Amino acid sequence: MDNKLRPCLLFLCFLFVAIQTRAQKVNKFPSKTDPLHKKVAQFDKLMLGNHWNEGAIMQHVIFPPAGLDRPIVGSQADCLDPTSEMLAAYSHKYALTKDEKDRDIANQIFEAILKLEKVTGVSGLVARSFNQTDEPLWHEEVMWYHEWHQSTSMPGYRWLGDLSADKFTSIFYGVGTFWEICADAEYKDKAAGLLDRFIGRVIDNNFKLTDLDGKMTLWGNFCPDLPHQSLNSLEMLAALKVTHRITGKERFNAAYHMLIDRYQYDDHQINSKILFPKEWRNVGDDYHAARSLYMLMRFEDDPKLLNKYRMNLNRHWYDWKDIEFTWESTIWFVMVYQVLTGEDIMTEERRQAIKDMWGFERRMKEFNIPQKDGSFKKVKSEEERTAAAMIRNYWFGRYYGIIDEKW
Repeated sequence: MDNKLRPCLLFLCFLFVAIQTRAQKVNKFPSKTDPLHKKVAQFDKLMLGNHWNEGAIMQHVIFPPAGLDRPIVGSQADCLDPTSEMLAAYSHKYALTKDEKDRDIANQIFEAILKLEKVTGVSGLVARSFNQTDEPLWHEEVMWYHEWHQSTSMPGYRWLGDLSADKFTSIFYGVGTFWEICADAEYKDKAAGLLDRFIGRVIDNNFKLTDLDGKMTLWGNFCPDLPHQSLNSLEMLAALKVTHRITGKERFNAAYHMLIDRYQYDDHQINSKILFPKEWRNVGDDYHAARSLYMLMRFEDDPKLLNKYRMNLNRHWYDWKDIEFTWESTIWFVMVYQVLTGEDIMTEERRQAIKDMWGFERRMKEFNIPQKDGSFKKVKSEEERTAAAMIRNYWFGRYYGIIDEKW
């Protein structure tokens, strides 16, 4: 090769790589044979570098050319899940390290949840996600969930509505954990204020999640006057217990006991785990139950109620004791069970499952992007899913002494 051409070719190669990765601030991945602590540290950099949207954590990021140079293109209906998981992760991490840098990241993630309320323009109404954009983005109409609104309270932003019971759980779990072990006095007040407004609005609407139009959301039914899932009874009791603990306001304690004394939510929640037929078992529902039981059982001190919550946990353990570790949070179920019961159930197989935890693979995918004339354009781009649950699992296990820092 002509030496004069070599610099030009190197420059063109560099330019090509730069164009292909301009949205990916972090491109280094760990190896599956690396120690757990190294894998977690690298996936943490990937999440904070590539998924950080003003403190909110994007569950799914599509890179250019289908995406933008900011992580705001991709499915976003579940963004409160990784946001709450990273909030819990950094809360547990700060509780161990006492490093103000870790607390500062937790504070910024919490501020994003406050922004999820602010962007709706309605006190106590929380969005699923938000994006800083004046125009609808292409993924809004072709990916799961279409309830996008232009913000009136934050001009230049759009937000996703129709909050569901699982995101409701993400809020009281993440904010409750933050308040408990990470927040300073100022942020404890902010956390209490958020849950006071959010859960208070649900009570005011007869235990229903209601949207911008005042109507109940698709999966927002905790109402004692309407048939609802047993899991929703558990989630509501947990939310009220956490909010009473954080705010100290009697209205939440009164609502908690009213649902128990008048509507038997304490009995109803026992069956939130469907065991038979096996085909009806749902690992997603298990996740919401695990977060609810984790918060509820540690804050409740009534032996009779604790016995009923333990019955629920036992039903879940019937399935969890043999569960396959094919989903990012299934190993966390085992850790939660050990924390709540005090039983040492960490077999070598389960320890190995913890050591083998993995975040995600970056993938190339073809996307159908709608055009103004009604047609679609096929574009290939790289995408990333979330590793937030893995990171939360790690710091949860470190906090409770289940995971050795040398792993």
